Amino acid sequence: MRCTHSKELLWLLFYIYAAVNGVCTTGIAKKLIKDQLKTLERSVNMVVDDGSCCNQKLKMPIAFHAELRTDRTYKGGSVWVFDNVVTNVGNAYNLATGKFTTPTKGVYLFNWYTLSGPDKVSHAGLYVNGKIKGRQASNNDGGGKKWITAGSSIVLALEKGDSVYIMDAHGQTATMSGGWSTFSGAQLS
Repeated sequence: MRCTHSKELLWLLFYIYAAVNGVCTTGIAKKLIKDQLKTLERSVNMVVDDGSCCNQKLKMPIAFHAELRTDRTYKGGSVWVFDNVVTNVGNAYNLATGKFTTPTKGVYLFNWYTLSGPDKVSHAGLYVNGKIKGRQASNNDGGGKKWITAGSSIVLALEKGDSVYIMDAHGQTATMSGGWSTFSGAQLS
């Protein structure tokens, strides 16, 4: 079985050669080009492992990064919607719901960060299909006029269609600062 990609490459190379050297008019030149193209085709087929590349679809990378535009307060049990989507390759992050839905089975990396103002808390939990898988604590209710940031990362093996999102890990009200609170993820394999 031969990969059609190698044939396309060969035709492209032939057209480039013809453009550079003019149209072939002699039988010897045509035979030399055909011989070179056959050699190149054999080389390409060796590289693509007997044309197996033709049976694979090109895999589009899956990655997203979203942040809060403005300061936000979310009630306990509410999914946090990161409403400024910076990257959404593969369109798996839903801006309306704040949820990332895995388009394929695989291993995924997720990161989330929050910035809490003075006397505010945000205990961000990462959930998959309603079950908490990771958490961080940004507990800034100890007084003072300082801002506190917290973040976490997790690598998970997920199935196609799994729903991944952030909400408070303890079901409390959470307040975060816009521009500094983020949620992102990428498929590793």
